[in-house]
Amino acid sequence: MGHSTRVEHGGDKGKLAMLVSACRAAGKARVMEALTPASPGDLPPLGELVADEPFWRYRLGAPGREGVAHLRVWTTATVPPGYVTVVTETGSAAEVTESAGYIWAVLARRFGSSLVLLEHYLAPEDEEGAETLDLVRVGEDGNPHWLRVWPTREENPRHAGLELWMAVHGYQVVSKSASAFDWCEDEGD
Repeated sequence: MGHSTRVEHGGDKGKLAMLVSACRAAGKARVMEALTPASPGDLPPLGELVADEPFWRYRLGAPGREGVAHLRVWTTATVPPGYVTVVTETGSAAEVTESAGYIWAVLARRFGSSLVLLEHYLAPEDEEGAETLDLVRVGEDGNPHWLRVWPTREENPRHAGLELWMAVHGYQVVSKSASAFDWCEDEGD
């Protein structure tokens, strides 16, 4: 069974993509590979890690069904403070993507509306696909919209700023060393 959801694709924001509940993380990457990169200004600096729940449970679509993901929450190093939440898919299906609107609502009730939600997919071990990190925005209509944080194409004007955020903060999110990101001081913005 598929669920239609609005996904921002550059100037064509009305385009619909089909997210299939049985699709694997690699399938999600194929469906969403054309995501508009996030703006580096949408990603606040991380403060203190305040929650790390490796087996966080959330409702999947129909009542009685649950998904499990790794939830991590940091305070933001901003005034006023907020929270950056990262939900890492731990199952084989794109359940976090399917439940993004519900997940955002649950986390906003728990941590307040000054919340940044990042959806993290590990690279599949037995399939093609890459590790991804996406910013999830929930519109006034309650529908989620995704913006790519990492990886992004080098030719994109937002690439350097996103790589800088990943080098300074994102390595904690995806558990890679800061040197894994290609931003260098002498490359400019």
